Amino acid sequence: MELLKTDSLQEAREKLRRETEGFKAETEMVSLEAASGRVCGEDIIAKLPVPAFCRSTVDGYAVMAEDTYGAGESSPIFLKVTGQVSIEKHTDAVLESGEAVRVQTGSMLPANATAVLMVEYTQNYAPGKIAGYRAVSEGENVIRAGEDVKQGACVISKGMRLGAHELGILAALGYAEVLVFKPLTVTVISTGDELKDVGEALSGSEIWDINSYVLAAKAVEHGMKVLRRLKITDDEAAIFREVQKASEDSDIVLLSGGSSKGNKDYTKQVLERMAGRVLTSGIAVKPGKPTILAYDREHKTVLAGLPGHPLAAVLMFQLIILDWYERRTGIKRLLPYPAVIKENVSSNQGRETCLLVKLSAGEKGYEALPVYAKSGSISCLSEADGYTLIPRSREGLKAGERIWVERFI
Repeated sequence: MELLKTDSLQEAREKLRRETEGFKAETEMVSLEAASGRVCGEDIIAKLPVPAFCRSTVDGYAVMAEDTYGAGESSPIFLKVTGQVSIEKHTDAVLESGEAVRVQTGSMLPANATAVLMVEYTQNYAPGKIAGYRAVSEGENVIRAGEDVKQGACVISKGMRLGAHELGILAALGYAEVLVFKPLTVTVISTGDELKDVGEALSGSEIWDINSYVLAAKAVEHGMKVLRRLKITDDEAAIFREVQKASEDSDIVLLSGGSSKGNKDYTKQVLERMAGRVLTSGIAVKPGKPTILAYDREHKTVLAGLPGHPLAAVLMFQLIILDWYERRTGIKRLLPYPAVIKENVSSNQGRETCLLVKLSAGEKGYEALPVYAKSGSISCLSEADGYTLIPRSREGLKAGERIWVERFI
């Protein structure tokens, strides 16, 4: 009864984690221009404060705030202008009570200045003297040294994906290069006599290859590098040759199809030959039960036999491969969204159910509408915003119940 020997999702994940304990994601230095979308390979500690000096956020006059108290349109205060600081200049000026220094947006402030009076609220009434028609409070129109980023603060954590905002922080700290994880390399192989390349003429029960395109795109979406995308007929020797070749330069080899118990399903035999044994041959999750996992220790390559049905293949990539990838590299995962399920959903005890959902805004937060589909479907993935896992101990979900939704990118 080998067919009944399935692992839970957690057991399959743990087996793969333990087997790949020695796997280490490599890092590399890249320029800031090339870092967008990459994953940070170390904690970034601010070596300098940002800004490095107290500066003005407006055009106006650096003042001591207390000198302006009581000022108004009918009762101006009068200050002596002792100098000017251009935006690009350093200043050693020291402000005294009753004085003001002309500054630009971004200018360094003289010592003792505690606020900036906007130029719109001033008037030159004599050479070197201004009248101020508004009071300013301490710190108004000023950004202090280290107010944005404190020296020694961890501004970007290892595993964080670098986007425009993170690159802005790096630029502010003077980083021209940043350490990032090298993209994991992936080979995607679709197997099946019925498969044709997209664009080829079909006959009989032939279908176009979907999975190699979808899985390759999924890998790229998550920062991996696809080395090759192949389509192979149900020929054990040919499949073995391609997997063997792919293992030499790929961190992950994904096989789609051939993982069940049909007379032309060769994935398990191929993975056993490559790795010596399989870690998992069947996972108690719907859809995705015929999933096979192995690890080629010689080449340090994860080998995954995913179901041939597109929906099942994509979800098992999310649940197994992406989970392993994120844990091995320390990538910060997208936080799940809390939502309320809008209708009753049934599921079978004894296996987890991966339920696709579509999110909409409700009065008290997100609402999740189930997206029902069979494992051979593909359009449902475009309709869904993400998925939720129904535990194996449950017989389903009740309408109005709170769930957590893992979002697709």
